[in-house]
Amino acid sequence: MKAALIDPSYGLQVLEVPKPEPREGEVLVRMKCCGICGTDVEKVHGEGITTRILGHEEVGEVEQLGSGVRGISAGERVFAHHHVGCGECALCGAGKSTLCREYSRHNLVPCGLAEFFIVPRYNVDRGAVLRLPDSLGYEEASFIEPLACCILGLEQAGARTASSAMVYGAGPVGLTHLKLLRSYGVKTVGISDVSEYRVALAKRMGADVTFNPTIEGDRERALASFEEGPELVVLATGSSAALEDGLKTIARGGTVLLFGAPRKDAVARLEMARFFLNGTRLVTSYAASERETSAALALLAEHRIEVADMITHRFPLERTADAFAVASQQQCMKALVTN
Repeated sequence: MKAALIDPSYGLQVLEVPKPEPREGEVLVRMKCCGICGTDVEKVHGEGITTRILGHEEVGEVEQLGSGVRGISAGERVFAHHHVGCGECALCGAGKSTLCREYSRHNLVPCGLAEFFIVPRYNVDRGAVLRLPDSLGYEEASFIEPLACCILGLEQAGARTASSAMVYGAGPVGLTHLKLLRSYGVKTVGISDVSEYRVALAKRMGADVTFNPTIEGDRERALASFEEGPELVVLATGSSAALEDGLKTIARGGTVLLFGAPRKDAVARLEMARFFLNGTRLVTSYAASERETSAALALLAEHRIEVADMITHRFPLERTADAFAVASQQQCMKALVTN
């Protein structure tokens, strides 16, 4: 079978590998659709800060069950979460399972960007396999994981109490944050990006305010729409410049959410006096738990959040390298790999 893997010498390659057989407690899934995440692109470029296994926005059909698996049947359409917490440690007990030391130690085998992949018993036993309702197609279902991550991030930032927000980064997760903030009733939502293509998409999807930081005066014009600055700043990018600007932009007593994964060597300058006197709250958010994946599935299945308008490119599995090349460009919003 084919699988997209990172070779230390040759980079991303679609290789022929043995089709795995599910052992006791495992589930074998035939991948149907998998989204390309920005963190996947960083991994291929050697800039990622997490595991180098590709493909975590995957959905598919159960092909085969290992012995002892209950509550799942062959032929069912499913989403499989690549990471789960142990459910037993203090962090999991405090609702912080994405920080659990076990969280990232278990993953899909060989990866989510493969014709078939194994969901390990560790994940299966902890509820990582969710059935997809008939109302939800594979393409839309591939947004479960990124939507879940956005749900957790905005929850930790207290987004539902904000009346205004500015999102830095108008990529897929930036626009997903825009859609969620709208659904939460945030009155004014702005978005910023260096790509005019993406800024234009953000406008069409309902952003009240947009600006391109590379255009002189555009930032000042946009921020004039906020009386005291936005109450919430969402960094849907790992850019140091975006973090520094967001800390300057935020209203007094506001919250800055660092959501986008930074590169390994990323460093930002913090104006400590301003940060202190402004009463700024800086929070981070990484990944999602099964609570958020279930919430994301419900939002998508009930069409309370629409995501189809973000899909701009589709590629078969054998052209995964092309999908990554396009996803690296500013003229792409969401690239999907199908099987």
